[in-house]
Amino acid sequence: MNKSIKLSALVASMLLSAGAFAVQPGYSTDGQLDNVVRNAYGECWKNTAFNKEVNGLVECGDKEAPKPVVVAPKVVAPVAPAVVSQIKSFSLSAAGLFAFDKTVITSGNAALDGLVADLKNDKYLKSVAIVGHTDYMGAAAYNQRLSERRAAAVKDYLVAGGVAADKISTSGKGESEAKLTAQCGKIKKRAERITCLEPDRRFEVTVETAKEVKM
Repeated sequence: MNKSIKLSALVASMLLSAGAFAVQPGYSTDGQLDNVVRNAYGECWKNTAFNKEVNGLVECGDKEAPKPVVVAPKVVAPVAPAVVSQIKSFSLSAAGLFAFDKTVITSGNAALDGLVADLKNDKYLKSVAIVGHTDYMGAAAYNQRLSERRAAAVKDYLVAGGVAADKISTSGKGESEAKLTAQCGKIKKRAERITCLEPDRRFEVTVETAKEVKM
């Protein structure tokens, strides 16, 4: 009976000892998974077969914890707006720009000053075409030259305001496209006829530029 008790105690002792080394290679354990035995100072017990490089545990201070992988934030490049060509056409009256039958621009002209501001601040400006027109009064050849000289005067005004000269072209059509000849030609008083024909004394301006469009 005593021999049987002693044998059982020996087997139990051997199983306990085996369990203390079996779970974590190189460390003494209490038989529970990942539960390493520690001494009174909190240090992990290592057995004689301990290989720090192979079996070292982070929690025992025998292995460096893996450094977290830092994922750089994804940088999304801003989408540049599309640039679309644009043609703008409009008419400027000669009234307020020139005295009747003159080619010198009156000072402080709001319409031209506004045009200067728009054009010189337009980074996509390609070209500006200025076409002068007159009424029917006077000889056709004279009116042709008058329309050309007035168009040139408008160009000079724009250039003086800061618009690139090489982007501006000028031409004149004289009285060839006058629209009020029949209507106003019936008026006998010259001053009244001149007033009636005012819309024929004009400039057609065509601006070739571009605008940004968000996609």
